[in-house]
Amino acid sequence: MSIDTIFILSQNGEILAHRIFKGIKRKETLPEFYTQFVQFFRGTNADKEYPIIRIKDALYPFVTFSDIIIGAIVTEEIPVLQLFAILFLILDVLKSSFPNESSEKLKQNLHAIGIMLDSVFDYGYPQITQKHVLESIIKPGGLIEKIEEKIIGRKNVQKETVSVLEKYIDCQADVREHCQYRIPEIKGNESVYFDVIEFLDCVFDKNGRILIEEINGEIKVDCNLSGIPELFVFLNQTNQFNDYTVHECLLQKIDTFERERVLAFVPPSGTTTIFYYNIKGISIRTPFDFIPKLQFLKNQVKIEILLKNRPVRGQQYVVDEFHAKLTVPNGLTLGETEMAQGTIQQLENAILWRIGKLEIDSSIRLAVTFTATEEQFNVIQQGNFLVQLKFVVNTFSPSQTKIDKVEVRNGAKVMTKKARNIAKSGYYEIRLN
Repeated sequence: MSIDTIFILSQNGEILAHRIFKGIKRKETLPEFYTQFVQFFRGTNADKEYPIIRIKDALYPFVTFSDIIIGAIVTEEIPVLQLFAILFLILDVLKSSFPNESSEKLKQNLHAIGIMLDSVFDYGYPQITQKHVLESIIKPGGLIEKIEEKIIGRKNVQKETVSVLEKYIDCQADVREHCQYRIPEIKGNESVYFDVIEFLDCVFDKNGRILIEEINGEIKVDCNLSGIPELFVFLNQTNQFNDYTVHECLLQKIDTFERERVLAFVPPSGTTTIFYYNIKGISIRTPFDFIPKLQFLKNQVKIEILLKNRPVRGQQYVVDEFHAKLTVPNGLTLGETEMAQGTIQQLENAILWRIGKLEIDSSIRLAVTFTATEEQFNVIQQGNFLVQLKFVVNTFSPSQTKIDKVEVRNGAKVMTKKARNIAKSGYYEIRLN
């Protein structure tokens, strides 16, 4: 089900808010809609029926609340009762958020109502329909007011930017094409940054054999360009992607990627993930060696872990935010610990080793001893001992996927363009037995 336009009118015909998803001239038909509303529906029990007005090839279903008319414009065959369910949902949200309020009070909150409409519809398709979520957006003292409290009064916000935002927040701007995610009037600092982030999902058995090995990557863009620039992102290799999905800004020119392997799009304002990809069947080399040792002694379990930094393809990297979680069976009590770096936190049936950084050419060792009663020891030996790793490696690309070049059309003559690679652990597990 898709609609062309959602609109809110006052009882005197004033357009208070609207969102145009397709059919850019539909707004011009609202005066005719209002004329028919006054002639056939004002003073009736329209809110207890399913009122629809037809103008040429379009239907205008609507509901009323206080001095407000909430309606939609549709030009294709749709389940009408389903659309009325959405309109009544919006009506219920307004009633519960502004009980016993006049239309003037509603007008003071039209910016929040407009954002709520953006949350309900995406390109005319109903999306968020949970009443409590929509209420949290528009209720006085809710999410929107909290955001305004943080933004209003900032000295570094340009006046022209504030006026443009007010225009969009107050629902006076059409939303169509790229304008759903970009405001062309706002002036940026003429910079665009890209992050190619790859998450490593790996599972190894006790002999170091690979059970699971894949990469899930994403390309993020932080765009602060003015106007309506068009970006062309050239990747060094794309034929290794087993699967991919794209942000809606790439859909219009997805054939350019499929034909030329170039990402062509009008970028959203701010930070957005524009491209996701998956790679399987690739040998993943990390910039560290993980060497475990598990020993069962009399009523004791000794575990040693050695981490050694190593080069990958002739390049060395620092491993940041390194954590190792060692999980053990029930019935073990932590005894002696020995380590040269980091801190240990004891958890339920586990310990968390916060390592910090693994510097270039360095190695770090952890040794821990667990004890158990003689009765439990035989059962414990059959339990699962495993380690899960968390880490970040900046400037590193496990799949060697990188951005070779970025071209910007319709942009400023002078701008900053940068791209970087980041590798992170996804689900990274080593089984010790």
